[in-house]
Amino acid sequence: MSRNLVFLPAAVASWILLYFAALFFPPEAALPQQISLFIAATILTLASALVVAGFSRLHLHRNVYLLIGMIGLIATIYCAKPLVKRSQLLNDSGDIPGQVLFSVAEIHGLQGNSEILLLEPRNEVFKAVNRQLSEEFPESARLILLLALVQLTLASGIGLWIGQGIEEIAHLLPVAIVATVADIWSVSAGATAKIVVSSAINFFLLRFPLPGYSAIPYLIGLTDFLFFAVFFQAAVRFNLGVRKNVLLLLSSFFIAVSAAIFFATGLPVLPFMAILFIAGNYSRLTMKKEEVRQIFLFVVFIIIAFTLISKFVN
Repeated sequence: MSRNLVFLPAAVASWILLYFAALFFPPEAALPQQISLFIAATILTLASALVVAGFSRLHLHRNVYLLIGMIGLIATIYCAKPLVKRSQLLNDSGDIPGQVLFSVAEIHGLQGNSEILLLEPRNEVFKAVNRQLSEEFPESARLILLLALVQLTLASGIGLWIGQGIEEIAHLLPVAIVATVADIWSVSAGATAKIVVSSAINFFLLRFPLPGYSAIPYLIGLTDFLFFAVFFQAAVRFNLGVRKNVLLLLSSFFIAVSAAIFFATGLPVLPFMAILFIAGNYSRLTMKKEEVRQIFLFVVFIIIAFTLISKFVN
């Protein structure tokens, strides 16, 4: 049997084994939580990169990759819905004590500045209720695993479809620019800023167990692996050096994750990915003067478009 055909099943099997190894890692051997978080994100990144590479090594027709991506999309929606509904129920239940608190305050004439003073107690009550209900009604670790795998199927299929459809090597530059601008916008002011505080987070972020802890946190975005697939396939298509570019692409994840943990805030992966990919392949990204002008106008258009969208959303 061809090694290319075996690679994907082996990558998926490795992903599953690593998931359960982290899930059942003995608590007494647990490292500090921040270190465990970095380890979990690293394992998730490496294992997912192997899955993307496995799909790529099948050497399927471009439209087949699109079909795989569509199947992954449908499966992602189907698998995420129970988790979304559970999250919504927990949030609604946690809101009830807060609503009672504000209602009582209103009855007793505590309005205006007094409401601001009640925000912190309300939030603490919400967290306590949410935490208690989460323990009473735990999530299915197997469903989270299945969701992550179909999310990777979606990212791999669509990403490889896009990457295989890039006709000119110079077109990688606008792709990188779009990825960078879109990710910065979404994390800072757009969709992601709202997704991460809503139940819809289950559709867009992959999760992986913290070794030694009971938590299965949201770690890396689906679109990060989608663009990993785009750039990976482009490296294969234009013979840019697969090993070199895999190293560059993986480095972008490690830099973003390390910085996010250090600064305790969410950071976009795609700007790091785009910068490293362009820097590592700059000598091959030759462009004519007309192409430079078109890309400049394209960048201006993208910036204006996202600025207007941000104002509309807010």
